[in-house]
Amino acid sequence: MHLISEFGHSVAVKLSSPAISGAPEDQLRGPLESLIAQGIADLLGYPAGTVALVGETSLADIKTRPDYAVTFGKALIGFIEVKAPGKGADPRRFSDPHDKDQWTKLKSLPNLLYTDGMSFSLWRDGELQGTIIRLEGDIETDGKRVRAPGELLGLFSDFLTWSPIP
Repeated sequence: MHLISEFGHSVAVKLSSPAISGAPEDQLRGPLESLIAQGIADLLGYPAGTVALVGETSLADIKTRPDYAVTFGKALIGFIEVKAPGKGADPRRFSDPHDKDQWTKLKSLPNLLYTDGMSFSLWRDGELQGTIIRLEGDIETDGKRVRAPGELLGLFSDFLTWSPIP
């Protein structure tokens, strides 16, 4: 997927700036928004503007704020939690108290995507759907050489087409 090459390049440029550095997790935000809302959505055949990522949406009932709420058309279909590169996308393995507490709250969500830019996982009500998918290469150093396994598009399709069970 050429999209992943562009994503890898965008992230690598941000993470390797010699002039200034920012929080590594935050450097994924812009490239991730472009990857999903434009690239993946287009690749899956959705009209422009169908998929939108809304940042830092507060969920008062579970007292947390995932990095993104994701809408498809005008309907809320899920959430994305972004972690710093290298942290992984398996929240069951997080050792940081903040991340562990956050997972305790987020695992109640019915459609949740976790990513650290290199790994992607889909969770429904605290259960992993399929496997954790890892990009080939290193998001911090390989830039345009980063590649995606074929299963990644399926994971995004599953995430974006989820519909609640009445």
